[in-house]
Amino acid sequence: MRFAGTRPAVTHSAWGLVRLPALLLLLALPWRASAEPSLRVAGASASNEVKLRTASEDFRHVLRVDLLGASEGGGDVAVAGGVVRGGDGELPGGVTVLVDPLQSQDGVQVALQAVVKEAEAGSATVPISTRRPIHVELTGRLPVTGDYTGHVVLVHARGRETTALIVTRVQAVPAVQFIATSPAVTSAGWGWGSIDATVRLPFKETAGVGGVVSVPQLLQLQRKAPDMDSALIQPRFQGVRFALEGGKPDGGNLDITSLEGGLPVSAHGSGALLLSLRGLEGPGEYTGTVRLSVRSGLPVEQPFTLWVSSPWLWGALLIAAGAVSSFGVRLYSQRIRPRTLRLQRVMELHRRLQAVVSGQGARAREVGQVMLGQVNGLASEIRRPVRGIRVGDEALTALEPRLRLYGAWCDTSRKLDVLPAELRPEQASQLLAEVEGALRAEDSATERLDSLAAKVRELDVDGLARAGLEARLQDIDRQAQTLVDQHGGDSLGFRLKFELMSPLESVRKQLAQGALDAARRQLESARRSYFDILCEELSESLAARTPPRGFTEEEWAALTQRVKSLLERARERANTSVDDAVRMYQGAHAAYVRQLIEEMRGAVDEARQVSESDAQTQALEEVEALLGEAQGLLVTASSHEAAVKYGEARVRFVSASQSQRTARSILLESALGDVGAGAPSVPPPTAPSGGSIPALPEAPAGAPALGDFEGMPLPSPRHMWLVELGVLALLTTVAVGLGLQLLNVFSPTWGGFGAGMTAFLWGFGLHQVGNATFEGITGLLTRVERPATPPPAA
Repeated sequence: MRFAGTRPAVTHSAWGLVRLPALLLLLALPWRASAEPSLRVAGASASNEVKLRTASEDFRHVLRVDLLGASEGGGDVAVAGGVVRGGDGELPGGVTVLVDPLQSQDGVQVALQAVVKEAEAGSATVPISTRRPIHVELTGRLPVTGDYTGHVVLVHARGRETTALIVTRVQAVPAVQFIATSPAVTSAGWGWGSIDATVRLPFKETAGVGGVVSVPQLLQLQRKAPDMDSALIQPRFQGVRFALEGGKPDGGNLDITSLEGGLPVSAHGSGALLLSLRGLEGPGEYTGTVRLSVRSGLPVEQPFTLWVSSPWLWGALLIAAGAVSSFGVRLYSQRIRPRTLRLQRVMELHRRLQAVVSGQGARAREVGQVMLGQVNGLASEIRRPVRGIRVGDEALTALEPRLRLYGAWCDTSRKLDVLPAELRPEQASQLLAEVEGALRAEDSATERLDSLAAKVRELDVDGLARAGLEARLQDIDRQAQTLVDQHGGDSLGFRLKFELMSPLESVRKQLAQGALDAARRQLESARRSYFDILCEELSESLAARTPPRGFTEEEWAALTQRVKSLLERARERANTSVDDAVRMYQGAHAAYVRQLIEEMRGAVDEARQVSESDAQTQALEEVEALLGEAQGLLVTASSHEAAVKYGEARVRFVSASQSQRTARSILLESALGDVGAGAPSVPPPTAPSGGSIPALPEAPAGAPALGDFEGMPLPSPRHMWLVELGVLALLTTVAVGLGLQLLNVFSPTWGGFGAGMTAFLWGFGLHQVGNATFEGITGLLTRVERPATPPPAA
């Protein structure tokens, strides 16, 4: 029992003796742990492993070893087994670096050579501190690819520290990089077939590793057509072929589309892939991506852009076609169509004359054949390619009074031939003979023809009273019927048919009954109705007419208002005398001539003020005298004689003005023939006008403002086509040059229907604008009045 009682006491006593040293040991362990130095290999992971990768067989790498855990305070620090000196935290005894051989996956060991750069010659231990790490250079030869494992052992005074070393040798692959390129440009062919294009894609190897890459592939291809704005579509093409530029030994291109094994690439080498696209469907902007795969590496993708346009010569041809088409349109509108209309008018006159001749006697048919020959000659002149241009509207207008005179002469001759020879007046026979001579002559003036026509219509003798009434009845009936046939669908034909035909039928019945006095009164009433209808239609035509050449809107409105006023007075006068009303109608033409004379008087006064020589002053006084005579003829004679005298004054004034180049240009009539041809025909006092509404004369044409260039040689009409072709070539060249420049700048991928129409319209419009600009400048220079030269200072 004693033995058992004393055992717990001994155990308790022993535990008390052991507890005190254990407590001291526990208190000292944290201090020792915090003060004990630690070594670390740079780049080690949390699991104390260093992983390295190399692509070459010869392995070489430098490891850095750092000292950790030393005190950063000043003075020496006591540690178990030694002292850490000073502030540098140097590890006592230094450190020895040992490297185990590497072991491959198949168990083969590979020796590594470790060299500490800070170690002295023949020494394996080197000092290390917190501020001075050591560097260990590892070199070795790795025979095959794969993972190699080993250890780096750091031995120091307090023990050893081991870090796992894993070296992986990977297979070396080339790194290919494409060089950014500009868009490739190609042109479509001349036909409508497919298009072939080639895109050059340069590349280079940047990793310094030679090898083989796979055959490139075309990932996608998109097209932005010229006519589809910015929409992208998938184009149709026949095939793709890749080639290596200069890949053959002879310098030719090597086709690598079907190349087995891939494309060889040398280290730091360069080259160019040629992407050939066959069978593209048309012009436009093509975009795509080429992919180049590298074994055991990342693939490389390179986008490219291809511009396909139609040939520029196509654009030039379309622009030239537009300019030529514009020239054709202008040629038709300014040359062909006016000549065609004139020829149509001549053929209409020929038809009318043929209709009149067919119903006449032998003598009248003979004269009619002479006139038909004149009309045929004029038609032949119009048909000529060059001389036909010189046949103007005035030549056709001159045929109208000749045709009217022939009709009146035929009617009077037929009525005179019916009478017995002893009853035929000598005066009437002489007048008809004079008219026949005028009709046979080709150079008869229009004024003379109008005068003879008036005399023929005024011809009246006692023995021809009944014949005169019948002739006037037939004349007005024929005229009315002709107008009804020509204007059956408008207001003039409608009014003549229902307002004039019935009174004429009554006159015809009175003549059949022998009541000449009643027939005469009814015929006068019918003439009044016919006169009123013509006046109203003339008023409407004046209201709808545009201002003639040389008149402003205000001047033309004033002149039109004045003519209408005269027509109103003529209508009022027709209540008492139709003949007086016709004479008042003639006053409209006299008013027009009077206005021209007044305008010239003002020009003569201005020229007299700036006259510098006695000869010019005398010439201007002669012009003033001629104008005075013309003014007097307006009062004492007819407006036609005044117009003749006015023409002489105009010619004298132009000659005097151009001698010194001091008188300013004025707008006058271009020739006296314009006044006579454009003057309204004068109906006889015994009959209304002959079936056509009289027209006012055209506006006067001024003297040319470019008179200083009279010495310049002008081309003959026979060579005008050369001038036209030269102007066409000039405008076409300008249009083609500007059009191609615009296409090159704004549409490098031009093509398609829209671009073709744009090029065509560009040539068409530029030719039109060029001609319009030239004509506008010419017209401006022609119409602008040059200021008079101021008199020299005294």
